[in-house]
Amino acid sequence: MRTLVGIMTTVRIPAGWPATEDEARAVQDELRTKVVLDDPGPPPGTGRVTGVDVAYDDERDVVAAAAVVLDAATLEVVAEATAVGRVSFPYVPGLLAFREIPTVLAALEALPCPPGLIVCDGYGLAHPRRFGLASHLGVLTDLPTIGVAKNPFTFTYDDPAAPRGSTTPLLADTEEVGRAVRTRDSVKPVFVSVGHRVTLDNACAHTLSLTPEYRLPETTRRADALCRRALKEATQVGNPQAERAAADPERSWGRTVYERQADPVSWAGRVLEAVARGAHRTPEIEAVLRMAGDREEWHRGREFFERVRVGTPCEGLTPKEQAVFRLAEVVAKVAHNAAGPSPYFDYHAGWQIGPLARLIAADDPATHARVEAVLGS
Repeated sequence: MRTLVGIMTTVRIPAGWPATEDEARAVQDELRTKVVLDDPGPPPGTGRVTGVDVAYDDERDVVAAAAVVLDAATLEVVAEATAVGRVSFPYVPGLLAFREIPTVLAALEALPCPPGLIVCDGYGLAHPRRFGLASHLGVLTDLPTIGVAKNPFTFTYDDPAAPRGSTTPLLADTEEVGRAVRTRDSVKPVFVSVGHRVTLDNACAHTLSLTPEYRLPETTRRADALCRRALKEATQVGNPQAERAAADPERSWGRTVYERQADPVSWAGRVLEAVARGAHRTPEIEAVLRMAGDREEWHRGREFFERVRVGTPCEGLTPKEQAVFRLAEVVAKVAHNAAGPSPYFDYHAGWQIGPLARLIAADDPATHARVEAVLGS
């Protein structure tokens, strides 16, 4: 089957795009009322199904999105398209869709054929505000969408039985917001939730149809590889947007401080130790601190990153509190990369350590002194 390739689109942040948490939450509140839950959606294994995913280069303020269309019966690639643009919203737990939606929409619009069902690497109703990326994207496009996530976010579940196809409810207290679905015998489940115009039973059936060999759906696997490739191309030397970001004085300073460390993981852990005091010492951050001090644990960096992301409160954090969690995530990324697993996980993230630490330490002389002593600047 010949693959139809759409153009790579360059995306600007849309006019009027939310700039604050309050504005973003107001948009969520408005759009959430438009989610359709009583449409069964297309039958599994029929028509087309499209995976979407994104990759970031935070150093250069670039996000790349990919959309890969598969024949739902054969899982062969029918078409693909990519888009690159600026990150359109700061990192705030519960509002991650606002960082990704403009670029994902551009990738979908660049496809040379209709996408059919859309599968997101993330959440739909399984979201603290019941409006994750899959729901947001579904309402904006009015296409059937589901979310298939790698972890359960803040929700609880009982482990499904060992055989492939086993499921258990994903719960917010007593409310079922999705299901844990075993896609491989005795392998960790994925977490499926409705986005828009698909029932939960059908969302789970689609997920099993898309996982004949691996834990993750073929849509996610292929979109992940394509967006990473698009990001690499977009951030090559000679790309004007990438070069402007790389020349930023704060980023340049952060990169210099990071690159002169003989043992960057242990150093990053000490920086986090210097700022994470009191209420900031959550169990997830404690785990990252222990991991950074134990070289044998560095290969689990991505796992620890997920722990922090899942354990971060979704609302009510000040910018400095958000920065503490962001710093813990960066420490986990640095450990993952130092351990050598492939592919690298946001390879350029280390530059953020110094600037984040100084942001957290601002207006607190004691913390500032600790941070500067570790930074050595």
